[in-house]
Amino acid sequence: MADKPDLRVQVRIVPLIGPGKMELLEAIDHHGSISAAARVLGMAYPNAWKMVDSLNRHFREPLVIRVMGGRRGGGASLTETGRAVLGIYRSVEAKAKIMFAGDLDALSHLLALDSDWDACPGLEDGMDSPACRSRKRKPAPT
Repeated sequence: MADKPDLRVQVRIVPLIGPGKMELLEAIDHHGSISAAARVLGMAYPNAWKMVDSLNRHFREPLVIRVMGGRRGGGASLTETGRAVLGIYRSVEAKAKIMFAGDLDALSHLLALDSDWDACPGLEDGMDSPACRSRKRKPAPT
């Protein structure tokens, strides 16, 4: 069991920007491909493409562009605007975490810790993660 619960601050500018889309941008940047990013994140390619398309349509300049050529036929890359949006989002997230550190610490002292949750940090906030899809929420003690 972890010494301290991992309480995360998630910034969401509904419905456009949230943790899932930013995670996808990071994966595209790291893997150079929308399909590879989707595979790593455990999502279907059409869903990843819809998220990218939505982001590209809502900003003045696209965040992700296709890269043609190469041995594997190309891929995808973040534009300068895409990197700027991702950087700004992560900056806001970090500042929010610092600003709410005391509240998050106070909340962590009120949690009933269960070692089963340590392996699936996304489940406590209703998020779904590929590593934890098979787990189910335990019923509350009576």
